[in-house]
Amino acid sequence: MPPKQKITREMILEAAIQLVRKSGIDNVNSRNIAKELSCSTQPVFSQFATMEELRKGVFDYACHRFVDEVLQNTDNPDFLQLSTLWYINLMRNEKNLYKLLYFSSGFDSGRLTDVLIGNFKSNHMMIEKMQKDYSLDETACQDILLRAFSCLHGIGSLITFNNFEISDTEISELLKRTVRDMVEAASKNKEA
Repeated sequence: MPPKQKITREMILEAAIQLVRKSGIDNVNSRNIAKELSCSTQPVFSQFATMEELRKGVFDYACHRFVDEVLQNTDNPDFLQLSTLWYINLMRNEKNLYKLLYFSSGFDSGRLTDVLIGNFKSNHMMIEKMQKDYSLDETACQDILLRAFSCLHGIGSLITFNNFEISDTEISELLKRTVRDMVEAASKNKEA
């Protein structure tokens, strides 16, 4: 008789991500994960005592996984632009994951600045790059990133929930102009 397969936490989270991709976070439960892994629900409950803990684990796992994807571009001079394109791709092609990351209860864990700036290494790296590229202090760059994200998130909301039609090029150009205007204003404030 072959040895039983050990179902790891990572395997459970990967199966949960696949379920999110297919049908959203609301369909992530121990029974569906067990079905995805061809096992009983026992391994799921041995790793996650409650559904709340499981869904929080899925949210955290997805965040770390996608931050790692963004960080692959940090050496590229167009890091900010590539991050924008990554976000656009996520909202267009991975709508259920986008909803998990930006519209689920996992995202509402505090003030936006704390969640956006404090929790993600990629955002700290963007701020450092902005400081270098724009010769602005950290506070000004945090403000620009927060406002740029809010603009991009607003567009993402319209696309995700209202089938708003706008091309990737239009989004990218709109965000570039918005950031450029904010940088110019911050630079003038710095000189005053």
